[in-house]
Amino acid sequence: MLSQEENKLFTSIGPGTPMGALLRRYWHPVGCSEFVTSKPQRVKVMGEELVLYRGASGDTHLMQLRCAHRSLALDYGRVEGECLRCPYHGWLYDQTGQCLEQPAEPEGSSFKDKIKLTSYPTQEYSGIVWGYLGPGPAPLLPLFDVLRMTDGVKDVTVQNINANWFN
Repeated sequence: MLSQEENKLFTSIGPGTPMGALLRRYWHPVGCSEFVTSKPQRVKVMGEELVLYRGASGDTHLMQLRCAHRSLALDYGRVEGECLRCPYHGWLYDQTGQCLEQPAEPEGSSFKDKIKLTSYPTQEYSGIVWGYLGPGPAPLLPLFDVLRMTDGVKDVTVQNINANWFN
């Protein structure tokens, strides 16, 4: 039987935790391809609140949920090309999280160059959007046999299961 401290060590997966550091080295399903649109959506992965959206090119993007300016949730934002604009003061972030525009800053200001949100690589395969939250370079996405099957019927569903990874 695990002690309370051991249980906390094994089940805590947030940023900066030992198990969080380990589990972030794997690809995780973060959304269903058919539901990821140009309307940003909030997702919670590995204890982090993130925003997931599809850019104009059709690529999916995953980044930190809160704007660096006033911490407004970017799932209320607007997709512009591959970028995401905060609805509060209009800061524009590209898919890497780099701030590109700050409308209220004076002309020629370089403050935007110092602002960057955390972003994560994504891949789509078999109707699922996968995100990698670990250090680079990201490993290859494992192509599980059940995902590669072409015969039969495939149905991707989303369920929220309130359990930790250890259970």
